[in-house]
Amino acid sequence: MTSKEKFTFLSSVMYHQPVVNAAVFNVLRSLKKINPGDTYYEAYLWHYKKRGNSFVDYYHLLWNMASQCPPASVLEIGCRTGISICQLLSAMEKPQDVRVVLCDVFADGFISPEIVKMNLRHLNLPTDNIEFKVGSSLEIIPTISEKFDYILVDGDHTPSVARQDLENVSGLLNPGGVLLFDDISKDGCDLVDVWGDFKEKHKDEFYFVPDNFDGKGVGCGVKI
Repeated sequence: MTSKEKFTFLSSVMYHQPVVNAAVFNVLRSLKKINPGDTYYEAYLWHYKKRGNSFVDYYHLLWNMASQCPPASVLEIGCRTGISICQLLSAMEKPQDVRVVLCDVFADGFISPEIVKMNLRHLNLPTDNIEFKVGSSLEIIPTISEKFDYILVDGDHTPSVARQDLENVSGLLNPGGVLLFDDISKDGCDLVDVWGDFKEKHKDEFYFVPDNFDGKGVGCGVKI
């Protein structure tokens, strides 16, 4: 797909699709079984119940993107237990062919690269293609020079850090690459102003999908 075609496609799938919703929840339930102390499934269920069958968020977007225009290379800032990368790879025909770089501080005592790999293996997903970069994104991302087809910014939600993360990854996307920025809604971390400033500054470099405020909210841009 061209950048414009990918933008049009992603814009067209930002609505509730029952089958995609079922796939998202299947992954969440599966991971809850082996991570009983992780409350993300319950939190996600709360967001869903609040909106019912109008609910759509970036996991739904990932399933559509990965099944219709899968990225060959992925960078995530803030992977936590790996739920988002599990959603993405679960939708792919050949997840073993994707290069994945996961950046996280892994500092809260519960999450670790080992838990991410355990979750991937539980879903019969590959781990040999995963590279972990442990530490601050503000220090690690500027050392990266390779380009990616998909980047998620979901790390430190302090506005100043989130703003810098966006700037640091903006030049790391291939043409047609997709940038997702999580937590723009009030049910998330209310980073809509950070995302709005980024969109204004980079309006000539991206096609921006209409913002989504369901759940934690997500902003999406396609690199021109």
